[in-house]
Amino acid sequence: MKIRFEVPNKLEIIFGRGKAECDGCSSENDEGRSVGELLLPQYALATGGLARDHRPLITFPDNNNFHVLTPSEYRRLLLYLTSVPSLLEAEMGFHIIIDRRKDRWNSVKATLLRISEFFPGVIHTVYVLRPASFLQKALSEVSSKLFKEEFRFRVLVCSCVEELYEHFDRSQLTPDLGGELQYSHSEWIQQRIALEKFSTLMKEISTKLDEFMHEIVDCDMGNDPAQTKDLLDCQESSYKALKTELASATTQGEDLLSQVRKPNLTYNIISHVAAVERLLVQLEETEKQFDNFWKKHSMKLNHWLKFRTFLLNFKQMQATLDTHLKAACDMTEVGETANRVDGLIHEANDFEQLCNGDLEAASSVIDEGETLMQDPLSSVDHIESKCQELRRTSALLLDKINKRNLLLAKAREVMDRIDKANEWCTTGVEILAGEGGLIAVDKLIEDAKTFGLTSPEEFREMLMQSATQETRALVTQVSQRVEDVWLMVTVKRATLQRAAAKPARPVQSVPPQSAAIQPLAEKVCVL
Repeated sequence: MKIRFEVPNKLEIIFGRGKAECDGCSSENDEGRSVGELLLPQYALATGGLARDHRPLITFPDNNNFHVLTPSEYRRLLLYLTSVPSLLEAEMGFHIIIDRRKDRWNSVKATLLRISEFFPGVIHTVYVLRPASFLQKALSEVSSKLFKEEFRFRVLVCSCVEELYEHFDRSQLTPDLGGELQYSHSEWIQQRIALEKFSTLMKEISTKLDEFMHEIVDCDMGNDPAQTKDLLDCQESSYKALKTELASATTQGEDLLSQVRKPNLTYNIISHVAAVERLLVQLEETEKQFDNFWKKHSMKLNHWLKFRTFLLNFKQMQATLDTHLKAACDMTEVGETANRVDGLIHEANDFEQLCNGDLEAASSVIDEGETLMQDPLSSVDHIESKCQELRRTSALLLDKINKRNLLLAKAREVMDRIDKANEWCTTGVEILAGEGGLIAVDKLIEDAKTFGLTSPEEFREMLMQSATQETRALVTQVSQRVEDVWLMVTVKRATLQRAAAKPARPVQSVPPQSAAIQPLAEKVCVL
């Protein structure tokens, strides 16, 4: 994107050499005076006057100093003066008035020859106010008939200023030509200098804007978010500095406009007002273009910053989740005792809390990616693939955590059953070794139901389903002990049940006499 100020009337040449100067216009030892220096002596004027056909007018005043101009200075001066009217007016061509009423006829001829050799524009008509002295007037009457055909432009020789009024309104001529156009050469120069300074400022700003935009368009936005953020901050600082310069230039332009805009403006001053107004309009449009450019560029750079931040967060979270996933896969110990299982459950809970924080962070990164995908500048497929990868890894980690918790819960349940089974076996052995009756045995069998023992085979199968490689030997040992005790208890119970089922032996009644005789008989036998 290029921003250019179309500076009215090529004001840039007033302070130095005109860009249109050709080679050979000046010698190596005499480069000549600048345009600013050439304007002061009034060798030629662009007063702002127009002919009846609205073509601009350039006047060569009768100051008897035109002959001191070198060819290069003449070219430099004419290049500037013909650039003062608007481009539309300049394309229509120029009228030229050569005032030589106080000069000699040779001066008229020299001026016409120089104009014919070089004039940076189309010449419509040249009006010559011929010398007024008797001798010069006589010479001009003879000579004008001889040389008018020598030039490729139309030449009208006027005997007096009144003849000019046939082609120009008096309002378009300066008082020295009998006109009414109020023209102050010093004021005109001061305003042109002010315009020149302002236009130079516009060109400097234009160059800075072009350089800035070219620089930021071609810059490497970087792959590191910190680098991109620094770049964005730096460019935003430069943008704000240029905005400050634009605001300052606008203020200067408005001040200049208030200086040149005065009551009863003449045409030449009106052209200055129009020039400043055009520059201010261009400045306003330029600022809008610059703001739109920066808006698009900053959106692009901010999007790139968000995208690189998302990728960095993705890489960090993916690495963290992969580490957790590996740790979860390495958690295979189940424990051989209840205390060890409790310790493993505590470790699993701590690990789950750690993972939950990172899983929430991963979810935030996924949300960040989904928001980023809504931006038209985003590469949706690329971002979506990263989000899917995080979802997949998060799901795997959650599955590992849940399976680990379930495994440890089952292991703890197995340990509880084993502990209760061991206690039951100990109680059973005590009952078997003692004089426990049927009631104690039935209570022992009823207590077995509290830890799932209704059948030794089913109990073994239940424990083996939850057993791991570490606990399989313990489960086998406990299951065998339970089977042994269960067998002895069931045998004991059956024995007690049979004993309880036998009828009681009858008691024989003995008469009292027999009871008294018996001890006597025993005594007799002893004797």
